[in-house]
Amino acid sequence: MQTDPEVRRYVGGKAWPHEKAVYRFQNEYLGKPSKIYGLWATVLKSESRYIGCCGLHRSEESVKLGYYIARPYWNRGLATEAATAFLNVAFSQLHLSEVFADVEKGHDVSEHTLQKLGFTLVDREELPGRILHIYRLSNPRARI
Repeated sequence: MQTDPEVRRYVGGKAWPHEKAVYRFQNEYLGKPSKIYGLWATVLKSESRYIGCCGLHRSEESVKLGYYIARPYWNRGLATEAATAFLNVAFSQLHLSEVFADVEKGHDVSEHTLQKLGFTLVDREELPGRILHIYRLSNPRARI
């Protein structure tokens, strides 16, 4: 997946060489998620196939949702399905008040996915050679 230029196009870089992708997968992703936080393997049950990753990342400032799906599985609603599962964890189990996500400007499909999930655009961040759109989703169960 990380060797595919179309997958890497909107996540800040060029396609990785195969060796780097294998190394990073084996040494940084496999077994690295905590009890809740981290990128978790996304498996298409009907094919018993790894198709990407999805999860929550916690920093000092916020919790962010992230998802990456392999190109053969795009446009099937799988990112939405995986993201929904992690948002349920964020709001029902962790009782977070909000979750953020960032998307590179121009990645219309991913922005549409976030909007479909109820996220709203709240900011933008300019990085060297990139502009990120920052989205926020408030916990629908939170008391106002």
